[in-house]
Amino acid sequence: MDNQAQDLITDSDILNIALKIEREGHNFYQKLSGRIPIPEIKDFLTQMAAEETRHERQFKKLIDDKAGKNYGWEDKTDLRETMENLFQTDIFPIIDELEKSENQFPTVEEAIDFAIEAEMISMEFYKLLGEYCENLQAKTVLVMLEKAEMEHLHYMKTLKAKYSQT
Repeated sequence: MDNQAQDLITDSDILNIALKIEREGHNFYQKLSGRIPIPEIKDFLTQMAAEETRHERQFKKLIDDKAGKNYGWEDKTDLRETMENLFQTDIFPIIDELEKSENQFPTVEEAIDFAIEAEMISMEFYKLLGEYCENLQAKTVLVMLEKAEMEHLHYMKTLKAKYSQT
C-alpha cells in the first residue's frame, strides 16, 4: 500500500466518527441534565440528548443506504489529517470524569460553556463533511445537521446569558 492510500479516509471511517460523536453527545446531555437544577435548562438538555439520538439514526441510515455509493470523502488526502487532528478527540467531556476532578461544574454557566463548545465543534464537523461530500442525499443530511447544531448553539448562548452569574 502506498503512502497516499494510507492517507485516505473512507466513508466508513467518517460515518463511524459521526456515530461516535452523536453517541457521546447523547450520553453527555443525558447525564448533564440530571445535574442541572434549573428546569428550563434541564428540559433543553433532555431534548438535546434525544436530538443526538436522532442524529445517530440519520448516520446509521447513511451507512445502511451507502451500498456502493461514493460520498466523495475517499479521494481527499488532506481530510484524514484534518479528521484525526480535529475530531478524533472527545468532543463531549465525560461527566463522570469531570465530577472526579477538582474542578467539577461549579456553575450552570460553566456547564453550558461545555455544551456550547461541543455544539460549535459538531457544527464545524458537519460543515467540513458537507464541503467534501459529493452525494446529494448525504450532503442534504449534513447541511440539515449543521443548521440544527447552529440553532442549538444559539439557544444555549441565550440560556447562558439568561442564567449567567454577573
